Amino acid sequence: MKRPIFFTAAVALQVAVLASMTRSHSLAVRDGTRVTMRVVPIDPEDLFRGQYVRLGYDHSRLDLTKMWEGPRPVDGGEIWLRLEPREGAWTATAARSTRGEPKPGAVWMRGHCGYLNGNTALTRFGIEEFYVREGRGPEIEREVRSGAVFAEVAVGDDGKPTLTALIVNGERIE
Repeated sequence: MKRPIFFTAAVALQVAVLASMTRSHSLAVRDGTRVTMRVVPIDPEDLFRGQYVRLGYDHSRLDLTKMWEGPRPVDGGEIWLRLEPREGAWTATAARSTRGEPKPGAVWMRGHCGYLNGNTALTRFGIEEFYVREGRGPEIEREVRSGAVFAEVAVGDDGKPTLTALIVNGERIE
């Protein structure tokens, strides 16, 4: 008699975990602040792999001498970027190890310091890959090199970014 109860509880727990993961992502997309950031190529020779494009951002290589506030970051530690709208795209205007004070018109986005190389922090925010229809990658790769690609990102209240679309020459790709 205990076996069906245990099985039902195990299944219910797995469903609850999956539902909470989906809910977190859905809430970020639904309620998060939408920001558009300029995309820059990471490595022109290896930008397209299979059916996704690798994306880099101006803040992927953070110069700590320019906008860093507070104690120096650590390898694997959290990085918070303050993003503000500037000339058609949201741009990082401050970076720190902890979330900063709210500022009207600005958003704090949370990521991680991959590793430090002198005064440069290589960062990851979980928005570095975008899956595309097969055959579309080389075209997007060319447009990234020309500076015509932007990423639409929903930033949740907790600072977690979710990549929602690419904008290529004004065309929105989901």
